[in-house]
Amino acid sequence: MELMVLLNAVVTRLLFVLHSLIGVWRVTAVKKEPKYWLLALLNLLLCLETGLTLKFKQGRGYKWFSPAIFLYLICTVPSLWLLEIHHGTQYCGNEPGAVQVNVSNQDFNQSRDSIRGSEGTDHHIIQTAKVFVNQLSTICETVWTLALHQTFLLLLVVGRWLLPIGVEITRDQLSQLLLMFVGTAADILEFASETLDIEDVRKNYALINAILAVWTWSMLQFPLDLA
Repeated sequence: MELMVLLNAVVTRLLFVLHSLIGVWRVTAVKKEPKYWLLALLNLLLCLETGLTLKFKQGRGYKWFSPAIFLYLICTVPSLWLLEIHHGTQYCGNEPGAVQVNVSNQDFNQSRDSIRGSEGTDHHIIQTAKVFVNQLSTICETVWTLALHQTFLLLLVVGRWLLPIGVEITRDQLSQLLLMFVGTAADILEFASETLDIEDVRKNYALINAILAVWTWSMLQFPLDLA
């Protein structure tokens, strides 16, 4: 049981860090300024919290508050703010949410085969990863931002389920807590996506900041253990 507690604690935090780094990568790619990689340093706080939790709490959290979730918010919310404020006008196709990929699967396979024939295995893996990342970069900006919002809320719910807590709760209490978080996450996503998609809202910089402020404030309920 203790091994599962440690495993859940570490794996969940690694997922948090990975998602946060993807958000930072998108901000850097959109802004085209390497200085935004400094946002990745916020993950050091989460790494520090992981070490302290494993050492003093054996992977378990606190009764009423989850520092891991709170630090995950700190690491990810700034990236989403920057992406929403930037909100590029890249064309996304005729249908809402359509994804336009400029690099076809055939081109991807041809690049992969040519690399495989001329280089070693390690170099082939690296080059294939670069081609894959370049292909992902061609997905339109608004789709990327919406996907980050959705996966952010999904990871918050899954993280609350996986993270060990400081006290034992019944299955019914855990189910109620997760259902509450799922409903809250759906409401938050609907609020953010529908209001920020309105054209008149996008023209009002102050209103965008106000909506994002309310969205950020609503996210602060996730670190609380209400069970």
